[in-house]
Amino acid sequence: MPASAKTTSKIKRPRWIAERRLERRDAVGGIVVVRIGSPELPPGDEVWRCPFVILGLGDDSIQFGKSIDSMAALQNALRGIRSKLVQSGIPLRWEGLDEDDTGFSMEADRGYGLAFQQRIEQMILDEEEKLVRPIRERHERREARRKARAKPRTE
Repeated sequence: MPASAKTTSKIKRPRWIAERRLERRDAVGGIVVVRIGSPELPPGDEVWRCPFVILGLGDDSIQFGKSIDSMAALQNALRGIRSKLVQSGIPLRWEGLDEDDTGFSMEADRGYGLAFQQRIEQMILDEEEKLVRPIRERHERREARRKARAKPRTE
């Protein structure tokens, strides 16, 4: 089942449940609006679909993340959004952030098996720990100094 699929058939209007605004960081400028809808199971179908649309990149058509249940359809829609944003090649920034970051993260593909997914997740956790450890250690040193200064002297 593809992670996301485009449709040309007539569909009922999606019920949008979330929206994110991204700043275009190219010569065109402007705002890109990403919307995601409520997952739905079309009548007579066994495949759930979750609508999404990206307005401001040229193709404003409604697309779908599809899967065997509503949660996986929603996850596939998020993956489809990230894929479309990356494929555009346009630098985008989540409004208010300093870096070119859309907030749509990559996730380990379950299609390669659980062991692969767990290795990728462990690599991410290890990298996070490398970033957090110095901050935590600095905080612990400050706290220890503060407690040492606060101790009453006994003579």
